[in-house]
Amino acid sequence: MKKSLFCLLITIVVSASVHAQLANTKWKGILALDNPVNVTFNFGKDTLSVYNIDENHVLETMTFTADKTTFTLLKVSGQSDCPTSTAGKYKYQIKDDKLLMMVVDDACNDRAPYLNNLQLVRDLH
Repeated sequence: MKKSLFCLLITIVVSASVHAQLANTKWKGILALDNPVNVTFNFGKDTLSVYNIDENHVLETMTFTADKTTFTLLKVSGQSDCPTSTAGKYKYQIKDDKLLMMVVDDACNDRAPYLNNLQLVRDLH
């Protein structure tokens, strides 16, 4: 019984710390749309807001779930033509305050090409 409780506790702590890698962080970069757009990716507890810095508005709001190496996005609202039911799965890597995203599986052509191989820098402000 004690061994099972200990394993459950370790699993919960590891899961929380993995999600914490992205949760409540902010990243800056440039989206290569028709014209390059300066953006911030604001990861909340379970929501991601992509913010256009130059025009001072939110481009897209999504929910996200994350594990150790991947995260999944679902659109809530925004400018893309992505259906709210189409999930996008991305591999991510954080190293030296840089976040690199790579498409694993995303059927939304208004999201996948722009986020694939996107590198962002941690925004500490």
